[in-house]
Amino acid sequence: MSFAKVPDDDHMSVGAVNPRRSSAAAWSAEMLRDLALWSGRRPLEPADGQRFIPHSADARMVVWAVAATDLVTGLPIDTIVPTALRALHILWTVVLLVLSLGFCAMTVRTPHMIDGPVLRIRTGPFRELAIPLTAVRSARRAHGSAPGHGLRRVPDDETAVACSVTSATSVVLELDRPVPVRLRRGGVVTAERVHWAADDPAAAVRLVNAAVT
Repeated sequence: MSFAKVPDDDHMSVGAVNPRRSSAAAWSAEMLRDLALWSGRRPLEPADGQRFIPHSADARMVVWAVAATDLVTGLPIDTIVPTALRALHILWTVVLLVLSLGFCAMTVRTPHMIDGPVLRIRTGPFRELAIPLTAVRSARRAHGSAPGHGLRRVPDDETAVACSVTSATSVVLELDRPVPVRLRRGGVVTAERVHWAADDPAAAVRLVNAAVT
């Protein structure tokens, strides 16, 4: 995965990073690991200099609801599925359930994070954006929407990117200087603002602003 470079005096790279996407096998292994740790209620402990910012609680509620509906409706459907196809139907239901729970686990166990001199805006199974705190002017609450998920452009704003699990965003990061951000598709955006989402936007804004002052 390549990075878009910031000036050398920051000793940082900024751009889309996501080692999970290196291969389907690696992504699946990471998902199953997160699912096992989450199911086992293993706490996610920050290291020295790290502060977590939870996100995507609303998305997880929707995924939980869909998974529960699939389970409830899958039982009666299984009784009318031909015997020869019943095992395939059960396997399909299990795979969907694992993927749904895996999505929840990955978003829980990859919160946004202030990691020393870096703000990492993360999206679980999707992409990640690392921004040096030296490039941040401030954060503010601002509810909005940018179609798509993960790291992407913001429509009608050529100087902004969005990085969130769903289209909804609730925090805007104002950058002190334009920062080049490389997208997986669509080239490089010279970003002056980053739209992202947090479960508690007010707390996220306070935490980021305290880190840059």
